[in-house]
Amino acid sequence: MATVMQAAAPASIRGLGPDADYETIAGVMEASRVRDGLDFARSADQVRGSLSSIEGFDPTDGVRLAEVDGEAVGYAYGFCDGDNLTFGRILYHTGRVVPAWRGRGIGRALLAEAQAAAQRHAARRPGPVPETTILRSFVDETDGDGRRLLEHAGYAIARYGFSMVRPTLADPPSPELPPGIEARPTTPETALQVLRAMNEAMADHWGLADYSDDDLRPWATHPLMGQLDAWQVAWEGGEVVGGVLGFINEEENQLLGRARGYTECIFTRRPWRGRGVATALIGRNLRLLAERGMTEAALGVDAENPTGALALYERVGFVRHRTDLLYQRPL
Repeated sequence: MATVMQAAAPASIRGLGPDADYETIAGVMEASRVRDGLDFARSADQVRGSLSSIEGFDPTDGVRLAEVDGEAVGYAYGFCDGDNLTFGRILYHTGRVVPAWRGRGIGRALLAEAQAAAQRHAARRPGPVPETTILRSFVDETDGDGRRLLEHAGYAIARYGFSMVRPTLADPPSPELPPGIEARPTTPETALQVLRAMNEAMADHWGLADYSDDDLRPWATHPLMGQLDAWQVAWEGGEVVGGVLGFINEEENQLLGRARGYTECIFTRRPWRGRGVATALIGRNLRLLAERGMTEAALGVDAENPTGALALYERVGFVRHRTDLLYQRPL
C-alpha cells in the first residue's frame, strides 16, 4: 500500500514493484549526478545486483520510491550492514530526490522510510542483538542538499574519506611479490577464503562490520565487486596473504566518457604486513587494468586509516580527487 504524504508536495511513497523500478532508481541517480557532483553512475542491472547481494534483504520491502502524478521523483533504501564491537548494530541507508522536487518534504519522508526499512531488515538478522544501534549514510562533500537533510535529522559527520584517482596507468609499481609468496587466480571455490581473509584484515579499520560467511558469499557474485578474474590475490602455501579486489564498470565508463578501472578492497593480513605485498598487488592490478584498455584507476580510502593506506596510495601515484563524508547518529 502506498503511504500518502501529508507534506508540501503531492507525492506518494510505495515499495519496489516491477523490474522497471530499477531503471527508475538509475534514472533518479543520473538526474542528480550533476547537481550533487557525483563521480559515479550505476545501471539498472547494477542496482538490482547490488541490492540482491545483501544477505536477507527483500528489495520489495527495503526500497521505497516517491512518485508525483505517477512520475518517480526519488528513492531510498535501508538495510542492516552488520555489527561492530564499538558501535553495535549498523543500519545503513541512502537515497536521492531529483533536483526539481527537492525542498518539498520528499527527502524527509524517504529518509524516515529508509530508516524503518533498515530496522525491519535488522530484525530478521540471526544471532544476538547488540545493546546499541547507529544509523549511517555516506554523502559526497559536494552534495549540499544531502548534507542538510541529514544534519536537520540529527546526524553528524563521524569520519572523512577520500576518493582517489591515478590519472595514468603508466609506470605502475613493481608487481614482484616477496620470496615465498605468489599470486594465484581466484576461482568460485576459493573466493570465500579470499573474502574471509579480507574481512579479517579489515577488522583493524574504523567502524567496519564483522561479516559472517553468509554476508560475504554474495560479494563473489556481485556485478562489480564479483569480477573474480580482475582480483589480484597473494598466497603463501594455503594461506591468503593479501588482495586487491579490482573491477571495471563498463556502463559507468560509457556514460561518463572515460576508461576507469577500480583498485579496491586492498588488504594485507597482519603477519605479512610491511613486506611490500600491497604495493606489488596494486602494481598487478594497474597492469591488468591497462591491458583491458583502461587509462586511469580509482579507489576509496579512510582519511585516518591506521595502517598507513593513504600514504601508500599516494606513493604509488594516486591523488586525492574528492572528499566523502560518513554521517551517523544513534538510533
